[in-house]
Amino acid sequence: MHGKCILVPELANRWDSMALRLAKRLDWLDGRPSWLFVCVLYLARWVLLAPYLVAAEYLFSNAEASGAQMSKLSEISPIVLFAMIVILSPLVETLLECSLPYFVLSFLRRKRGKLPARPWLFVMISALVMALMHPVLSAVVPSLVTGAFLAYCYAHFAVRGTGHAIVFTTIFHAGINIVGWTMIAVGVTG
Repeated sequence: MHGKCILVPELANRWDSMALRLAKRLDWLDGRPSWLFVCVLYLARWVLLAPYLVAAEYLFSNAEASGAQMSKLSEISPIVLFAMIVILSPLVETLLECSLPYFVLSFLRRKRGKLPARPWLFVMISALVMALMHPVLSAVVPSLVTGAFLAYCYAHFAVRGTGHAIVFTTIFHAGINIVGWTMIAVGVTG
C-alpha cells in the first residue's frame, strides 16, 4: 500500500519533467527564424507519422484508402490536380481549420486578453476539425497529428498577424500535400 502512494507523485514528477523538457524545446523552436521553425515542424511531423504510415499499409485495405478514389484523381490533369491539392486545398483548409477556430477562441477570450503563446485548446480543436474534414478511417491519425502541427504553426505566427499565420501555415500544409500530389502524379497510389 505504501508503494502505491509513492507511485502517483512519481508519475506526476515524470509528467512535469516531460512537460518541462517539451516546453524548453518549444521555447528553442519559437526563437528560430520563420523558415527554420516551419522546416523543423515539417520534419518532426513526418518523423512522428512515419511508423503509422508504414503500419497503415498493412492495417487498412488499399480499397479504403485509395482504390477508385485515387484512380479518379489520376485522371485529372496534373496541373489542375496540383492547383487543387497543393494551392487551393491548403489555403481553404487553413482558413477553416485554423483561422476560424483561432478567431472564435480569440473573440471568446477578448475580455481576458489574447490567447496564450501556446493555446493548446485551439490546437486540439483545430486537430479535431482537420480529422472531421478527412473522414477516412486510415486518415484519422494523420489528420489529428497534422491538424495539431498546423495549428501550432498558425498560433506561432498569429501573434505577428493573421496574414503571417495564414501564409506560413498554408506553405507548411502545401509542403505536406505536395507529397500526396507527387504520389498521385507518378502513380504510386491506387
